[in-house]
Amino acid sequence: MADSTLLDVLGTTHLAPPGSPSTLPPTHDPRVGQRFDHFQIERPLGHGGMGVVYLAHDRSLERPVALKVLPEALAGRIELQERFVREARAQARLSSPHVVSIYFIGHTPPPESLYFAMEYVEGVSLESFLDKAPPDPEQVRRWMVDTAQGLRDAYRAGIIHRDVKPSNLLLTPDGRVKLVDFGLAKPLDGDKKITQDGVLLGSPLYMAPEQARGEDVDHRADLYALGCTFYHLLAGVPAFDGPTPLAVVARHLSDPTPRVREKVPGVPPALARILERLLQKSPQDRHDSYDALLAELEAAAPRAVELAGFWTRGAALAMDIGLALVLLAGCSAVGAPWAAVPLQLAYMTAAHATVGQTLGKFLLRIRVVGLDGESLGWRRALGRTLVSLWMPAFFGLMTLFTAGLHRLTGMLETLQERDLDELRPLLVGVVMGNLLLVLAYLGGLAVALLHPQKQALHDVFCRTRVVYHMQRPRLPLGL
Repeated sequence: MADSTLLDVLGTTHLAPPGSPSTLPPTHDPRVGQRFDHFQIERPLGHGGMGVVYLAHDRSLERPVALKVLPEALAGRIELQERFVREARAQARLSSPHVVSIYFIGHTPPPESLYFAMEYVEGVSLESFLDKAPPDPEQVRRWMVDTAQGLRDAYRAGIIHRDVKPSNLLLTPDGRVKLVDFGLAKPLDGDKKITQDGVLLGSPLYMAPEQARGEDVDHRADLYALGCTFYHLLAGVPAFDGPTPLAVVARHLSDPTPRVREKVPGVPPALARILERLLQKSPQDRHDSYDALLAELEAAAPRAVELAGFWTRGAALAMDIGLALVLLAGCSAVGAPWAAVPLQLAYMTAAHATVGQTLGKFLLRIRVVGLDGESLGWRRALGRTLVSLWMPAFFGLMTLFTAGLHRLTGMLETLQERDLDELRPLLVGVVMGNLLLVLAYLGGLAVALLHPQKQALHDVFCRTRVVYHMQRPRLPLGL
């Protein structure tokens, strides 16, 4: 569905990227070449229901500027003139590196209309990314930080934007995002003139539920629109869509909060949680301030992690082997040496699933995590354990095929009779099983010597890694 503003001749401005064809019809624009005060019109940049934007040259300060001109057809309507002036003054109240600056407001030559001059941003709107492959999540996180800082500066100046969307966010050549188009901005000083009875103002794809209901809104409506904007950029589809603007609005009001990782699994969980909170239906469930949002966005930044290499992991394994020998001795003392291996495997799986650490890893302050930095959980931990069993499983199958089932059956019968003399071969088998398990781990671990991410064989298969973890959690499984 195309982005639009409902029931609104006051639409928003869509800027064409520098060097691209104008979004205006290919007819000659009579304003090109004209002078408005000390501004020389050069070419049209874009247009919207509330104005045409031109690139102009500021002859007094010798710099390029963007001029937004109220269309002549609307210039006779007092309420639209007031809104146009209000937009310029609202934007001029701001001093923020993340908001486009306003320089001047004046009257065009006859037929007279209004215009204002603003900072010319040589860049593209984020809307241009919607037709491309979704941007990198970290890039999107940085854009969210810039946008939230611009909205925070507007809020501190007493302004709610009310029309946050990709086309109103300009990306500068140095990678910063600037907020534009305050045509629907609402002051917090009690001025109600900007709201018209019976008119739904905003862009349906990014409209907060309370805004759709026509309620009085605060900065949390901008937070919701921010969430919708960056969900759209990350997922490549709007958070809520439909065949008509009213259908989209209805989905904002009633549909459950979408989860971006269902569309893009590569989005980091921390960033996904921020988006889900921004898209909550109730304003009370969103962030209560821009500072709170920015703190979460900063915390979601990728952290430089030090990967544990072969020797550290080998030392941790040696400690775990010592624990396994103690476990084997204890099981042998109660006549159940066969229980040592499954108990050891169960311990390793549970330790990795819960805290990411066996005793050896805990003592050396390293931890197993997923590639996304999150805990493994039971499924991945079990998979990691099973992959590590490749060598003993291989030799076990070879023994089964070469010695046959009768040998295995005889060992089990001997075990039931608890004849210690006859159990010696079984004990040797258990020790060999543990030795094969150790060799399997060492063999899989040897891959980490050459792997660029220090991943062992079982890490590669299960998408895990082992990192240094300087904070001591509780001991694994109470040890």
